[in-house]
Amino acid sequence: MDVTLAQYASDKEPNEADFLAQTNQQGSGDKDSRLEASSDSQSALEAIEHGGTPAVHSIAEQTTSNRLLARQATAINFNRLEQSAEVPIEQPQPLPTEHSVGAIRAKLDKLKQAYSKLPKVSRMTSASTKSADEAAYMHYFEQQIELVGNLNYPREAKAKQLSGMVQLVVVIAPDGMVKKISIASGSGSKVLDQAAVRSVRHASPFRAFPSELRDHDEIHIIRTWQYQANQLSTSK
Repeated sequence: MDVTLAQYASDKEPNEADFLAQTNQQGSGDKDSRLEASSDSQSALEAIEHGGTPAVHSIAEQTTSNRLLARQATAINFNRLEQSAEVPIEQPQPLPTEHSVGAIRAKLDKLKQAYSKLPKVSRMTSASTKSADEAAYMHYFEQQIELVGNLNYPREAKAKQLSGMVQLVVVIAPDGMVKKISIASGSGSKVLDQAAVRSVRHASPFRAFPSELRDHDEIHIIRTWQYQANQLSTSK
C-alpha cells in the first residue's frame, strides 16, 4: 500500500481522493491528469528498506563536522592573537666586571697622559691679547717686524708698485726661537708673500718669554702684513 505524504493540511475533505495520505489536502495545479507527488530525496523508511542510512544521519554528521572545523579555526585564531601579543623581553645587560673597569681606567689614563703632553699655547691677536704681559710682547714683536721688514722691503715690489696684505701665523718657543711660519691668507702676489715670511726670519730670534708667560710652551702670533706705498705695517 502506497501512502502519499501531504505537505499542506486542509480542513475540507476532498470529494474524491486520488491518493491515500496522513491528512486531508486539496489538489492544485493546471494538469488534467492526476500526478503522484515525487521527490529526489529518499525517505527514511525507503532508506532503511534498501539497507541505506536515513538522510537525517548524514545531516547530523555534517553538523558535527562543521562544529569541529569552527572550533579548530577559533583555536588557530587564538594562537595567532597570542603570538602577535607576545612582546620580546630584553635581556639585562651584564654588570661591568673588574677586568672591564680596569680596561676603562687604563684608557682614561692614556688619554690624560696624551693630553698632558699637548703644548700649552697662547694665541695672540689684537682681540685676544688682554694681559699687560701679552700686550707688551705683541707690541715688541710688531716693532721688530716693521723695522726689519722696511729695511728689507722687496725691490721688485717697489719697482712694480705692488700692494697687498698677507696674514701669517708665527709660532714662537719660550726662548724666542721661531718654530713655524704659516701663511693663513695670501696676498695674491708671490713677491709680497715671500717678503712677509723673510721679515720674520730676519727679525728672529725674538726676546725670550717674560717670567709671566713662561708657563706657556708656545705663543702663536696671528698678524697681517700690509704692503702699501713702499711701506710695511702690521695689524690684526
